[in-house]
Amino acid sequence: MIKGLVLRPTMPDVGGVVRGLLGVLLVAGAGLHWGGPSAAGAAAGAAAIAGATALQDSPRGRIQVVLGVSAVMGVAVLLASTFSSYGSVFTVVVALWCFLAGTAWAVSANAGVIAAAGSALLVTLPPTEPTWSSVGIATGLAVAGGLVQAALVAIWPRRRWRVQHDGLARAYRSLAADARSLAEDPTGHVDQEPLLWLRDAFTLTDVQARRRPLTYRAWYGLPERISVTVTAIAGKSKGDDVGSRVLSAASDVLAAVAEPARSQRETAGYAMGRFDAVALTADGLEMALVQRLSKQLRDAVQLRFGDASPEAADLAQLRRPRLPARVRSIIAAIRGQLVWSSPVLRHAVRLASATAIGVAVARFADVPHGYWIPLTVVMVLRPETAHTYTRCVGRVAGNVIGIVVASAVILLVHPTGYVAVALAVVFLGVAYAVSSVGYLALSAALAAAIVFLVDIAGTAGTAAVGDRLLATLIGGALAVLAHVAVPDDAIVRLRQRAGELLKTETDYAATVIKAFVHRLDDPAEALSAAWERAFRARAAFEAAAGASWSQDRPFRRWLRSYRTALNAVTAACAALEASLPGQPSATLSRDFTAAVDSYVEALCGDPATPGSPWRVDVARLAEAAQRVRAELSGNDDATTRVLVTEIGTITTQLGNISAEAERTSAPS
Repeated sequence: MIKGLVLRPTMPDVGGVVRGLLGVLLVAGAGLHWGGPSAAGAAAGAAAIAGATALQDSPRGRIQVVLGVSAVMGVAVLLASTFSSYGSVFTVVVALWCFLAGTAWAVSANAGVIAAAGSALLVTLPPTEPTWSSVGIATGLAVAGGLVQAALVAIWPRRRWRVQHDGLARAYRSLAADARSLAEDPTGHVDQEPLLWLRDAFTLTDVQARRRPLTYRAWYGLPERISVTVTAIAGKSKGDDVGSRVLSAASDVLAAVAEPARSQRETAGYAMGRFDAVALTADGLEMALVQRLSKQLRDAVQLRFGDASPEAADLAQLRRPRLPARVRSIIAAIRGQLVWSSPVLRHAVRLASATAIGVAVARFADVPHGYWIPLTVVMVLRPETAHTYTRCVGRVAGNVIGIVVASAVILLVHPTGYVAVALAVVFLGVAYAVSSVGYLALSAALAAAIVFLVDIAGTAGTAAVGDRLLATLIGGALAVLAHVAVPDDAIVRLRQRAGELLKTETDYAATVIKAFVHRLDDPAEALSAAWERAFRARAAFEAAAGASWSQDRPFRRWLRSYRTALNAVTAACAALEASLPGQPSATLSRDFTAAVDSYVEALCGDPATPGSPWRVDVARLAEAAQRVRAELSGNDDATTRVLVTEIGTITTQLGNISAEAERTSAPS
């Protein structure tokens, strides 16, 4: 029986959305006042992109990211305003820019989307004869759009960020006090309320939590693991001198971490050094626990203050990653995808060629509203290896719907100037509201907003509706033809499908395991949705396997072992689901629950990336499984023992998948 899938869209943070839309209004108004409709449209577009970037849920470095995006948008507008009136040169500029934008997916999905947005800004700016003043005003306003958003983020941070910041300080401050208390009285306990409050501050829904990287989940998971280790050390030490000194030194580190001000970096480094010195005196049963606590404290220091060397002596000179290091990491990520089999490189080639052809057709064939040709290409193409043509058609249909709706409003209201800007902002708000519904609705809302931003002057006539639709259809056809001309490699497609299937299977397993130790809002619905995703991913994998069948013996051996291992994982999940109690057992210890939570986090892993198939960190998973087994001792609950047994099976089978992938060059 196929279980149902229920989609529950979520609206982004309303305060953050209002803040971003306010920035667009301010910048567009300034553009109309100082630069005219064209500059206002470019400035509003840059502000909208920067505002969307500011909504990403990152606990650190938000303003720097927005500033970087504003610089990129400024470069895009600079190139457009300088070369847009020279057809041939502009075509080359667009091709180069879009190629670089396509390779940005190697860095992250967010980077790829931002680069694509910059490409849209580049191709929509109308061609005008460049002058020093026009180029300077347009570029300055575009950069100002991003700067305004950065200023609004600093002045008006999202309430969620403030809650997270306060929750982190409260949790680490409480841990520091509890560690010092346990050093004096090992029979005490760790206050769980600040830790539970911190988890609630960072987690929204299970789906959103799975889409966040492990480093994000560490913000709330790491304090929980530290609390378990601190309690275990207190229990083992029973008040001896070594255990007391270890807990006191840990308290100093946690107190410094609780206040991540610049002045506390050196304090945290020295405190970590003192802890390591005390940790060297531990022996016997305490040694493993103290080593675990040392690693956890080091992770906490690095997470709160920035990247650091693993050597304690270097922790006193903690610094955030410098710009050259970040640039080198970006270059390395892109360079790693510069092989012809890479889906990112093929996407970059498709995007550059189709967009350049679209610009050439629009300019040299004198297509009315021809900018919709390359714009549609940019909005449609993604480095996807599944459901490619379906999604292309869906996004084109969304653009068509958005153009029709916006054109109908124009025919009824005839908006110009500030009214057109206001309508564009309204549709941007609609785009935020429907962002979780699907790409068709999102494309429609964005297309409608673009219609108003590009035609702020209100000069388009009634014939513009047909011209926009024709140009959109041409752009959609170019996008589809680009996929036909430069298809993804069949083996690479199978690699991606295998990774997606592995990801959905582990998510299903994580959902079932989590239901054993936590009360879910609707367990049946959560399990049903996870199972349905895995079912669909398996169908896509089998279709890709059939399309790329090979007589190569290692390939067939890998395919057989992959299916066998995944079937075993599915069987383990089915056994767990059949044994799932109505409510989590009251006999579960807090340490066991924390160990299972750590296993679930390791099982979910990092989100998938476009450039490489998803893989599970087997070493981390095995370590987490070992901790679950260690915490089981003394628990005679039959359901709990079933859980631990199936966790062992899942871990073994995922290890087999990883080992087989290393033995063969077949997909992994």
